[in-house]
Amino acid sequence: MDYMTVREAAEKWGVSVRRVQYLCKQDMIAGAVQFGKVWTIPNDTAKPRDGRYKVMEESPKDIGRPFQSWGGNEEMLSRIIEFFPYPIQVYSPNGTMVLTNEASLRLMHIPSKDHLIGKFNVLKDPVIDKWEERAREQILKSFQGETVQFQDLEMPIQEIINRFEVGELCFDMSFQNITCFPIFDDHNRLAYVVHVFVTSKLYNGKEEMVKAKVYIESHWLEEFDLDKAARSVNLSRYHFSRLFKRYTSMTPFSYYQDVKINKLKEKLCDQNLSIGEAFSACGLNYNGNYARVFKEKVGMTPSQYRKTLG
Repeated sequence: MDYMTVREAAEKWGVSVRRVQYLCKQDMIAGAVQFGKVWTIPNDTAKPRDGRYKVMEESPKDIGRPFQSWGGNEEMLSRIIEFFPYPIQVYSPNGTMVLTNEASLRLMHIPSKDHLIGKFNVLKDPVIDKWEERAREQILKSFQGETVQFQDLEMPIQEIINRFEVGELCFDMSFQNITCFPIFDDHNRLAYVVHVFVTSKLYNGKEEMVKAKVYIESHWLEEFDLDKAARSVNLSRYHFSRLFKRYTSMTPFSYYQDVKINKLKEKLCDQNLSIGEAFSACGLNYNGNYARVFKEKVGMTPSQYRKTLG
């Protein structure tokens, strides 16, 4: 019999590696065999069915009751949410989570929905206070019938991991645009509240490199200074450059150039600015070196790029 690794199974089933590891440990994957700390899974093993569906079918009066307005097709709604490409969290009117998907688990670094469904209350849990000042107050408005949006909200991933005792050290930094909106039933009563997350920025890697990326993006308008960038993470120029290249596959200056070019592309979208003015707004000289750099990285000249925008 041929076997696949946990990572191969995760890619095949479209779930996280952590999720597959959890299912193996819970003896929920037929034929999975553990060798030391490594799990192997038969190649022909089908993706395990989410046990939540069965609970909802057998217990129609449970916490998933708000979804009866979908004509009894709660399982179809669950499947839509499960395969939605963005993280989604669905709450009952009292703030208790009733549905979420794999994308949400990956974002939060939580191995199983068992940690959340029927247990996590967005209106009461103290981890929400780590989001930002007045976050809980804004979320409450969505339970009062308003649509609420957060822009570039930094998710407190490590605090979330600590809250759910996952035991992981995470160096990711994730910034999310979040929309919280209410759904009403046929009698105009609040049925549930949905939170949809869209990633605006995501930094992965060692903690120093995450901070270094943030520093470079925050100082993109200035001339690049390797010494200052290295000092921002308390490293020497030499070690900073080596670590940055190791964890990002590019030099700090190349990353700075990418940020600069992306900002320039944003300015070129403004038809009220000439090409020269767009360069100036980014602290660049149109007749200087960056016109060539732009073509190398984008594959066309600034004027050709503007024409593609219509």
